Amino acid sequence: MNGAQAIVEMLKAYRVRYIFGLPGDTSISFYAALADARADLTHILVREERSAGYMADAYARVSGRVGVCEAPSGAGATYLAPGIAEAHATSIPVIAITTDTPLRGENKNVLTAFDQSALFAPITKARFQIKRADKIPETIRRAFRLATTGRPGAIHLSVPQDVLDEASRADIYAEDDCQTFPAYRTRADADAIIRAADLLLRAERPIIVAGGGVVTSGAWRELTALTETLAAPVATTITGKGSMDETHPLSIGVIGGNGGRTYANQMLADADVIFYIGANTDSVTTINWTLPAPASGKTIIQSDVDPVEIGNNYPLGAGLVGDAKLVLADLLDAITRATGARALSARQKQMMDDGAAVWWDEFRQQAAERALPLKPQQIVAALTEILPENSIVVADAGTPTPHIAAYFRSRAGRRVIIPRGYGGLGYALPAAMGAKLARPDATVVALMGDGSFGMVATEFETLRRLGLPITVVQFSNAAFGWIKKLQQLHGTPFYQSDFSADTDHAAIVRGFGVAGIKMDRPHDLAEVLHDAVRASAPNFIDVPSADEVAAMPPMPQWRKARPD
Repeated sequence: MNGAQAIVEMLKAYRVRYIFGLPGDTSISFYAALADARADLTHILVREERSAGYMADAYARVSGRVGVCEAPSGAGATYLAPGIAEAHATSIPVIAITTDTPLRGENKNVLTAFDQSALFAPITKARFQIKRADKIPETIRRAFRLATTGRPGAIHLSVPQDVLDEASRADIYAEDDCQTFPAYRTRADADAIIRAADLLLRAERPIIVAGGGVVTSGAWRELTALTETLAAPVATTITGKGSMDETHPLSIGVIGGNGGRTYANQMLADADVIFYIGANTDSVTTINWTLPAPASGKTIIQSDVDPVEIGNNYPLGAGLVGDAKLVLADLLDAITRATGARALSARQKQMMDDGAAVWWDEFRQQAAERALPLKPQQIVAALTEILPENSIVVADAGTPTPHIAAYFRSRAGRRVIIPRGYGGLGYALPAAMGAKLARPDATVVALMGDGSFGMVATEFETLRRLGLPITVVQFSNAAFGWIKKLQQLHGTPFYQSDFSADTDHAAIVRGFGVAGIKMDRPHDLAEVLHDAVRASAPNFIDVPSADEVAAMPPMPQWRKARPD
């Protein structure tokens, strides 16, 4: 076999079902090998390489397997970078394969040649240029091992064109434990577990903050058990949605500066012990490290699979390096042996009950309005009402993010996907396709703005070609609303943040063969959504909605900066 065939055989050995990408001059041999293997390995053709990265990212999140994408040399590799950056920043295992110009033309100014490894260096966990076909199997094994172990992440493989054509005689086999993630889970130090358990048991007002690491680890049962034993409220980061069923009485929802619930932030500010698990205490979660302030005197416990994150932003009472599922199980065991059932403190219960009542009453009032343009709360309320339990909601950065984070109550598991690594617009549509391929039985809804539409519209052709029954809901406000609101808060003119309101997005989508409608009667929203999510074909709903200037999103720091 040649190098291209060796790559395909290795992907088959790792039971890769889909590879996402787009062909180019340097990938002809690779595509010939993919064509020969089409019965076992399905190639998903995208219309732009960035979408391949986003599809692989979401596919990995939902399937629990490594996402694989590919692109040709030159512009193809550069277009793939945003999707790989997003996956890596949110600790999702994706392997990106880029074909490259021949080694024999190195340093000769071959068209499309450049240093691919340098491009991917800041946005991947590891990079390998394969210079001999015999090295392909062992390099791919290393790539899967690195992608799935420790802190999962993205791996880049660069394969020159002449290596694809070269004969390969290496052994083809997979490392079975690294087909899924997290692989080779690690436990935290036993003494550190005892210290953390003691701090939590002595706390009067403990709070747990669960991040994306809990979801990736599949640790929602362990988290729920620990929470109930400690009687400690659970808040989450945006990527941590799904760490615990948000209808649970001890769930207080998302905290922080983007989609954070007011009462959740207040309860965290009042806590005496904060346990961060699988959360990297970033600027959004902590509102630029003011919630809490490092000098607040609060006791901080932090657990993460990556030791680099432990104590990175706060002095710690205890640090736990290990897989979230194992850490939570060990903590639960230590706490159960040391104490009986505990009760939620009266102070926390009062804050939770009073704060939640005010929060949800305000939401219901906004969701009950029936006028165009619709407020985003109306759309979230309708989705909450009609979506079945097996649903997956994929939300773009921008308008959908804070509203889904704050108001959509996720069940446990990977039910909500929002790009929080770099927040690139245009994520939701291709990611929803990746999610649907990973879980065909799920109802999948993509939420995007009309700003995103201009960046990803061609993928409606991909959606139609694949025939995936996905509902795309568009928040249309003819603006980059996030930027427009920031301009208002900074006291600057609205400049280059608005675009034409005359674009008929539904007609464009219909031109690609996808059913598209524009909402013109606010009372019909729930009925239209109900029919759409139960359709057997893809569909698009364009909803005129208020921008961030007209309807303040749940952004605590914005509300403090300047009222509506």
